[in-house]
Amino acid sequence: MKTFRSLASLFSELEEISSYNEKRDKLAGFLENLEPKEVKRAAYLTLGTIGADYEDTDLGIAGKMAIQAVGEAYDEKEKKINKMLDKMGDLGDVVQKIDSKTSSRISIKEVFSALQRIQRASGEGSQGKKIEILAGLLKDAGKLGAKFITRIVLGKTRLGIGEQMVLDSFAVAFTGDSGNKDTIEDAYNKCNDIGELGGSLAENGLSSAKRYSIVLGRPVKPMLAQRVDKVSDILERVQTDEIAAEEKYDGERVQLHKDGDKVIAFSRRLNDISRQFPEIVEAAAKQIKAEKAVLDGEIVAYENGEIKPFQKLMHRRRKHDIEKYREKIPVAVFLFDAIYIEGKSLLKKPYPERRKRLEKIIRPSKRIKLARRKVSTDFQEIKGFFKKCIEGGLEGIIVKSVAKKSVYQPGKRGWLWIKWKKEYAEGMQDTFDLVVIGSYHGKGSRKGHFGALLCAAYNKEKDRFETFTKVGSGYKDKDFPEIEKKLKKHKVREPPPNVRIADAMKPDIFYEPGLVVEVLGANITTSTGHTAGRDGDKGLALRFPRFVSLRPDKKPDDATTIKEIRSIKNG
Repeated sequence: MKTFRSLASLFSELEEISSYNEKRDKLAGFLENLEPKEVKRAAYLTLGTIGADYEDTDLGIAGKMAIQAVGEAYDEKEKKINKMLDKMGDLGDVVQKIDSKTSSRISIKEVFSALQRIQRASGEGSQGKKIEILAGLLKDAGKLGAKFITRIVLGKTRLGIGEQMVLDSFAVAFTGDSGNKDTIEDAYNKCNDIGELGGSLAENGLSSAKRYSIVLGRPVKPMLAQRVDKVSDILERVQTDEIAAEEKYDGERVQLHKDGDKVIAFSRRLNDISRQFPEIVEAAAKQIKAEKAVLDGEIVAYENGEIKPFQKLMHRRRKHDIEKYREKIPVAVFLFDAIYIEGKSLLKKPYPERRKRLEKIIRPSKRIKLARRKVSTDFQEIKGFFKKCIEGGLEGIIVKSVAKKSVYQPGKRGWLWIKWKKEYAEGMQDTFDLVVIGSYHGKGSRKGHFGALLCAAYNKEKDRFETFTKVGSGYKDKDFPEIEKKLKKHKVREPPPNVRIADAMKPDIFYEPGLVVEVLGANITTSTGHTAGRDGDKGLALRFPRFVSLRPDKKPDDATTIKEIRSIKNG
């Protein structure tokens, strides 16, 4: 059984490595020498969690609680710990400096079990119980182990490792070939459990990755749409006489899992959002005729037969006053796909069959609706449908292939679905989902707030974030405190290892990738100041950027990718 110190030593080495391949191979070399159950735990801990994406893995340890636990573990005054934290900027580093114990035999399993106990502690006195367990764990872990345990409980591993690198390391460790990463990623998009998948690969090899399919109660990653530069490209990509076009909604993507009277609503980030939208859950239980089903759709703010803006819907993302906002901001869900019905996966079925099955099991109501669409062999009719959507205040349309190969591809952004938005039709601007990795101090009327945000796109191949634009306009007065509050928890002293920032763009404050924002821009050019898709001394850059909105429904790795940006630029 491996000690946690061995894993902490690996983390310490990974912290100092900048090369993607070297980091991946180092992680793979460690994993391949573990038992399957240890692989499962190590994979979770490497990503700073104790379970699958769709599970409640929040340990409930805030900064003040962690400081209390450190004080209790080492008999130090909180005042001194806070003073050291102000100077060093990372509580993990503070713990390493305070702790004098260099060795420890505590195992990975024991650390993992203790973290699970912290997560499960609830009810009266739970805060004290969490602090007590964490303090005991820090005492037993040795200085290096305690450093990384502290970071894990605070959600800041600072390793610069994301899901993509872990999946790549699985391919190297358990198949001997990084080229098998795509097969492993396909399996992950269906199971969304990095630990479960890693343990299975360690025990059974690549063949186990091909066995995963959709399971009721376990969300799959949503299928995504590609974008085109001009409307004529749609015909080139679809390559069928008949075309299906659905309304495109600017709302909260949702995956409904129905098992009898029980319904769970999963967000695009795979979080359980059932509590936030109780009327959708209640209506789905009654209006979906199938006993067992998994359906794909979009929740929108919906009042008096009209779809309201995304910003209004975001007020429903709350833990408190749910009933009050249920009345204040009514919602509906527009369903557009069925991927599982009565115990059978429909992932491999073509879109027309899935749509037909969906229509058979839905009783449309005030809250449950079918996505409106147009199916035609005349592209002029499709264009007319697009115009009607825009006039109705929608974003645009999603064109979907009706070919035999039009399967549902979890987590894929392929050409089976193509989005065509108002911005594209105007031939001027485009929207991008970008990750905030820095900010610059404001001047004049913005003194005391940020003046601009440094935003990055996602380089999926290298599992890192590269700067694409500096956004200084589009903000309303109310945006500043809201954005600053959300950024506070991501603030770090130094650039995280998984971001690339050129010296010319060095911000006043650095942030770990966490907050996603939607940005409108005029066109894409090249710049020596940005690192997105850098070729030589120039990277891709977005001109005339303007802040549109926060996108709390998206994770950092849901951000616009370098590959997408290149595709848009090259037309």
